[in-house]
Amino acid sequence: MAGALADSVTVSAPGSVMITGEHAVVYGHPAIVAAIEQRVTVALSFTEDAMLHITSGIAEPARLPMETLVSEGPYRFIVAAVLKYRDRLSGGLSITIRSEIDPTLGLGSSAAVTVAILAALEGSAPDHLHAQALGIVRDLQGLGSGADLAASLHGGVVSYQLAGDGRAIAQPLPAPPQMSLFNVGYKTPTAEVLARVAKAREENPSEIDAVYHDMGDMSAETINLVREGNWDAIGAHLTAYQRLMRRLGVSDEALDAAVARACAASGVIGAKISGSGLGDCVLALGDVPESFTPVELASQGVMFHANA
Repeated sequence: MAGALADSVTVSAPGSVMITGEHAVVYGHPAIVAAIEQRVTVALSFTEDAMLHITSGIAEPARLPMETLVSEGPYRFIVAAVLKYRDRLSGGLSITIRSEIDPTLGLGSSAAVTVAILAALEGSAPDHLHAQALGIVRDLQGLGSGADLAASLHGGVVSYQLAGDGRAIAQPLPAPPQMSLFNVGYKTPTAEVLARVAKAREENPSEIDAVYHDMGDMSAETINLVREGNWDAIGAHLTAYQRLMRRLGVSDEALDAAVARACAASGVIGAKISGSGLGDCVLALGDVPESFTPVELASQGVMFHANA
């Protein structure tokens, strides 16, 4: 509970990359997501005024009255998290955010900051925190699976699926070979991509649902292969998933070229888009292709740090 916390607390959570399962995971199919050692750190302190003070590198500092908070603008995820606890607070909050993640690159930055702030306000990282964070994401962007939230919360590599009753099931998986990323230099916001695909599904549900079905089968097979440690077969599955992303309409010429370049490089097991597509990053497993950047797996999720 927020009231049981010390005057200040510092919490960090890792970013994430999707290994497989994009898009279909939103509709209950399985996915694999990995936490990466690029963290968002939140330093939170309780104040006597009735204001929310936010300092971050993503926008100008904000000073907002607690009574009239609205989840909008560049700090909307932060404000939404604070609103969950506002009634438990006797005063205000000062929040300083430091991020090792470039927010223009995705990599689960919104998920990481949401999880970190909720954990800081809760004073721990209980299981219900994921459902709370997922509610925030869906309120703000309409659709969302919560896979990136699970990675930020638990760390490591996890298989992830939304059950029919709405529960999120996250199970640890063995670590993959070296991961690396290439950013194509632009990013369509995830909410916009999901909305485009949802519209396409309304117009042609049988075709889009068939793609989701194939994606789900491919991800389920990949999860089994990861448990067996059959990484060569996994690479082929990732490359096949990229073809499904093209069928869904979320790949483009630049992404296709980056995937092809990675797959042609010596020592690369497989490559595909990581994330919702229409920009952002391509993920490669195995040796690091030219122009790709190695990514370190984060073995720990939410971490509480001693205050200086």
